[in-house]
Amino acid sequence: MAITMSPQEYATAFRILAASARHPTNIHQIVTERLFPGLPEHPTLLDVGAGAGKVAERLAPHFDSLTLLEPHPEQSSGFHHEKAKVLPVSLERFASNDRYDLVVCSHVLYHVPVSEWGGFIDRLLGFVRPGGSCLIVMAAARGPTHAMCREFSDTLHFSEEVVAEIQRKHLPHETLATMSGFAAQTFEEMYTLCRFLVLEGCYTAAQLAALNPDEAARLDARIRAHAERCQQPDGTYRLEQDEDVILIPR
Repeated sequence: MAITMSPQEYATAFRILAASARHPTNIHQIVTERLFPGLPEHPTLLDVGAGAGKVAERLAPHFDSLTLLEPHPEQSSGFHHEKAKVLPVSLERFASNDRYDLVVCSHVLYHVPVSEWGGFIDRLLGFVRPGGSCLIVMAAARGPTHAMCREFSDTLHFSEEVVAEIQRKHLPHETLATMSGFAAQTFEEMYTLCRFLVLEGCYTAAQLAALNPDEAARLDARIRAHAERCQQPDGTYRLEQDEDVILIPR
C-alpha cells in the first residue's frame, strides 16, 4: 500500500519547520557570543543547505556578504537580501575559489550517506578561511522528537555520530547542546508535521509501499497518538527537539 503525502501536506510541514524551528535563534546566539568578537572587519558567510534562509536572515546583520546553497529552489524562493546570493546547487556541485569566515551546515547531514560524511566534512572545511569556523547542526539522540522517531526506526543518525566522525578525523571541536522544536496552531498541523518526520525520516518508499491496509492504519494511529501528546495547556501544539551545535575552528 503506497503511503504518500500530498503537495499541500508537504507545504504545511515545510511552513511549520521554517516558521517555528528555533535553531536559527540558537545559531545566532552562538555566533554573536562566541564567534563575532573574533571575526575580521568584513566577514563572509557560506550557508550550506540554506532552506528557507532563516539562519542567513538572522546572521545577515553581522556579515558583509552571504552565499546560500540550496539545491531546491522552491524552498529558498522567498528569501531575498541585498547582501546575499542564493545558488541552486548542493555542496558537491559548488565550485568556488572563495573562502569564508563562517560556514554553516544546519540539518543537512541526514540527507548524506554516512559513508560519505568524512568527505562531506572535509569539503565544508575546505571553504573555511584560516582563522574561521565551521558550524554543523544536527538533531541529538535525546528528547521528545528523538523518542518519537526511535519508536518507528532504530537506524536513524544523530549528532553523536557526527561528533564521532569528527573525533576520528582528530579535528578540534566543541559540542554545544541546544533546544529547538516546532509549534503548530492546530492538531491537523501537528499531525501533518509528525507524519512528515516519520514517513520521510523513518521509512523508505519501498517500506511504505509494502505495508498492507491494516499495517498502514496502525502506523497512522501511532503517528496521531504522538501528535495528540504534543497539545499544550493553551490548546496549541509543540514538539521539542534537542539539537547539538558542533563548532570546528580552523
